[in-house]
Amino acid sequence: METKIFEKPSTASTKVGYLRMGAIVPRVGDPTANGECPAPGGWVKVEPKGFVCVGKSATLDLEAPLVRAASVRPDVSKPLPYAYGFVRAVAPQYLRIPTKDMQLKSEMSLKEHLATWEKKGDKMNAVVLGANDVEAFGYKPQKLSTEMSAGELFGGKSDADPPPFWLDGTKRLIPNVSGFTVPDGAIFANRVIRHSGLAFVGYFKTDKEHLNRPFAVTVDLRLIPTTKVKPDTASRFHGVELEKWGFPMAFLKHDEGNKKARTPVKLTGQLRGKDEWQERELEGGTWMKSKDLHVARAPGELPPVAAKGEKWIDVSIENQVLVLWEGKKPVYATLVSTGQDGAGDPKTTKSTIQGTFRIKNKHVTATMDSNGKPEGAPASGPPKDKDGKQLRRGSGTFELRDVPWVQYFEGAYALHTAYWHDVFGTPRSHGCVNIAPVDARRIFMWTDPQVPEGWHGVISADNKGTTVNVRY
Repeated sequence: METKIFEKPSTASTKVGYLRMGAIVPRVGDPTANGECPAPGGWVKVEPKGFVCVGKSATLDLEAPLVRAASVRPDVSKPLPYAYGFVRAVAPQYLRIPTKDMQLKSEMSLKEHLATWEKKGDKMNAVVLGANDVEAFGYKPQKLSTEMSAGELFGGKSDADPPPFWLDGTKRLIPNVSGFTVPDGAIFANRVIRHSGLAFVGYFKTDKEHLNRPFAVTVDLRLIPTTKVKPDTASRFHGVELEKWGFPMAFLKHDEGNKKARTPVKLTGQLRGKDEWQERELEGGTWMKSKDLHVARAPGELPPVAAKGEKWIDVSIENQVLVLWEGKKPVYATLVSTGQDGAGDPKTTKSTIQGTFRIKNKHVTATMDSNGKPEGAPASGPPKDKDGKQLRRGSGTFELRDVPWVQYFEGAYALHTAYWHDVFGTPRSHGCVNIAPVDARRIFMWTDPQVPEGWHGVISADNKGTTVNVRY
C-alpha cells in the first residue's frame, strides 16, 4: 500500500514522504539501478523532490493491475476524501465475491440478519447532510449526500456499477494487499468488529447465487457486505475566518434563545466580575458568563515564531478552541476536542500533551487504532503483539481507518479529523486534537510542510513544520 520516497537514491538517506498504491506522479529521467534497487528496476527521481525504487513497490507501467485496481484516489478537494461508514455487525473482510454457502459459513446468524435487513435496510442506511455538503474554502458540493444512491455513498458511481475487473466470479486476480496475511485461496482476510470506521472506493450488487447482497470495496481492496455497514457523512460544523468576526470572539456552549450551541458570537472585549462570576459583553450589549462561552483569545505569551511572522497554531485545552495565526495576526478559529482527561498527565491519562512543538509529518489519511503508531505511517496492516505476532479482531478497543488530514506534532499526538463524532467543543479524544472535517482540511492545506500533489504523506526532515502551541 505504500511506496517510500527518499531524499537521495538510497534507503539510508532521509525518508521525505510516501505514495499510496495507485498514485501516479511525474518523474524525471529513467531509472538508475544499484545494489539496493537492482535492474530491471532502479531509482527514479519524482516531482517535486526525492527518489523511489522501481521494483516491488513502484512501477513505470500505468496499466499494471494493482495501479488500475487502486485507481480511485482520495479526493483532496473534499472535507472527507473518501466515502466512510461504520460497521454495525461483525463482518468478514472478503477477498473475493463469496457464494451463498461461503457467506453462510463465514457469518453467524446470517439468515436472521438478512431478514431484518430486508425489512429495515433502507431506513437503517439513510444518511443526513454532512461534511461534504458544506460549501467552504473553494469546495462546492456537486450533489448532496441525501440525494445520493447507496452506491455513491459507498464510493461508487451508481447502484449499477459492475464488480471491479480484478474479481472474476469467486476468483481474485490481484494479490491481497491488506497487510493481513492469509493462505492463498482464503475467502476473507480477518474480520472487522462493530463500530469500526471504514473508508470505501467502490460498490456493486450481486445476484441470487450470492444472496443478492451488495458489497463495498475498501481502500485496501477488501469487500464488506453493506448490509453490515452504515454509511456516514460526518459533522457539518466548522469554524470562522477572523477577518469577519474579530478577535477575541467566542462560540456558545449552550443554546441561547434562538441561537444554537457552537454558534459563533462577536465580543466587544469588555469584562466584568471575577472568577466564576466573570462575564463578557457580546456585540449588541448582551452579557454572558465566561463559563458559558468557548472563548478564542490570545495566549498570555506568544511563541517566538510569532515575532518572526511565521504561521502557528494555538490550542486551548480549557476553552477547546484552536486558532490559526500568521505572525501576530489571528486568522481562523474553531472548536476542537482534546484529550478526554483534560489537563492530566499525558503519560498516565488520556490527556493532550502541552507545550510548543513542530509538525513532524502529515498524511492525507492514516489508520488509527488503540495500538497507536508514533510515526503516523498508514496502518493498513493488522496490529501485532510484543513478539510481532499478528493479532486478530477484538485485539484493540477501536479501529478507525483512513482518518483524514492527520498532522503529527509529537510522538503519537496529532491534529486530525474525527469523522466518528460531532461534539467538538467537548474533551473527547485519547489525546489527539480532534477537528471537524471542514476545519481539518482547511488547516491541513494551510500548514507546512505542504503535501505535494499525488503524494499521500510528507515528512518534515528539517524541523520547519508549522508550530503547534498546546496550553491549558
